[in-house]
Amino acid sequence: MHIQFFKPESALLKDYIEGYYFLAHDAAEPATAYLTFPNNFAILSVCEQVSIHYDALNVSVSGGPEGNFASELICHFKTPAAITYEGQINEITFYFKPLGLNAFLPQALSAYTSAYFSSFDPYEDFRPYMQLILKEKDLDRRREMIEAYWIKKFLGFSHPVLQAVTKDLLQKDTRGQLEQIAQKYCTNRQYIHEQFKLHLCKTPAEFRKTQRFRETLIGSIDMKRRGDNLTALSYDALFYDQSHLIRDFKSFTGMTPKKFLESISFQEGAMINWLYL
Repeated sequence: MHIQFFKPESALLKDYIEGYYFLAHDAAEPATAYLTFPNNFAILSVCEQVSIHYDALNVSVSGGPEGNFASELICHFKTPAAITYEGQINEITFYFKPLGLNAFLPQALSAYTSAYFSSFDPYEDFRPYMQLILKEKDLDRRREMIEAYWIKKFLGFSHPVLQAVTKDLLQKDTRGQLEQIAQKYCTNRQYIHEQFKLHLCKTPAEFRKTQRFRETLIGSIDMKRRGDNLTALSYDALFYDQSHLIRDFKSFTGMTPKKFLESISFQEGAMINWLYL
C-alpha cells in the first residue's frame, strides 16, 4: 500500500484544509489492516470501484470492477476505528481543520453526519467531479483539480464565538474552564456546547480531550528522540499527571502509552497515525 500526503498550495485553502493524501492498494497485495485514532479534523474519503462493509467502527473496503463510488465522512469517533483494505483501491482522503469543512457547506456540519461514518454527497457535481479526479493519473494535475474544486465550493464560515473558542481550546497557554471561556466571550456554556455539536459534531470536553491526545502523539516523536519519560510528556500536553495521561490513552487506544507508542506508525510528521494489524 502506497500513501502520498500533500498540503494545499492555495493560501485560501490552507486556512481550512490541513492536507490530503492519495492511497493506492494493489490487487496483488495481501489485505492491509490498521487502526486509526480519534482526531479533531473532519475526515473525508472518496474512492471508486469499491464495496464497503460497516460494523460500527470496523470497516472493510474491497476493491474490484463490480464496486461503486464511495464518499465517506467521519468527524466524531471516540475510540479506534479498524480499517481493512483488500484488492485494488484508489482513494483520496481530505483532512479538514476544526470548523474547516463548514466553510464549504450550505448547512452546518451536523446536517451531513450520522453515527460514525456518513455518506457524503453535498453537491450535484461532487460525485462526477471526484470520479474525474480519481481517474486522473498525473498527480500534479490531480492536485490542481482538487484545489480548483474546493476553491469553487468555498462559501466562507463566520461565527460569533466558535472560531475564538476553538482557538482558545487549541492553545496550551489559554486553556481554562469552559465557564471562564464562555464569560470571556459574553456567552454561556450551554450555547457553546450546542454550537460545538452543530458545527464540530462533538462537545467542548470531547474536543479538548482529543486535542490533548493528538498533541501527545506528536510530542512522543520528540520524547523518543530526547529520551524523556511519560511524566515529561504528560506535562507537555497539559495532563494533570502521568496517571491522567495513561487513563486517557487507554480510553482512546485500548492500551497503555508505552505499548501504543512502541506499536504506532508515524507518517508525515505524525499527521497520519496508524497502528498496523
